[in-house]
Amino acid sequence: MPIHGKRHSGISGLLVVLALGASGTLHAQTPAMPTEPLDSSAQPCGAIRALPANVTDYRYEVTNRCERQVTYYWRCNATDTEHSVDVPGKGQQTVTCVKASGAAGEIVFRFGPPGAGN
Repeated sequence: MPIHGKRHSGISGLLVVLALGASGTLHAQTPAMPTEPLDSSAQPCGAIRALPANVTDYRYEVTNRCERQVTYYWRCNATDTEHSVDVPGKGQQTVTCVKASGAAGEIVFRFGPPGAGN
């Protein structure tokens, strides 16, 4: 009976090693997501709010809650070129996204540069 127990635990150990190796490989292949600027409390500096708009012109209010300047980057859709605006510390900017006729009305945005602290 003890021989069977040793053999079973050897197989279990091998499976654990294989599982750890596979998860490490998957983790290494995962691309790093861009991080956005954080304040000293680890909260995002930037916030975006939709303003009243018409069919083709979308308006947004971009707020920077940190002391340092952040840059707001946006595209109106996947085929649009990226636009940017610097938002001063504790400041706000209004941006407009002009949607092409017949195009999907989406906005792709991010804040930068990454980092922590005010």
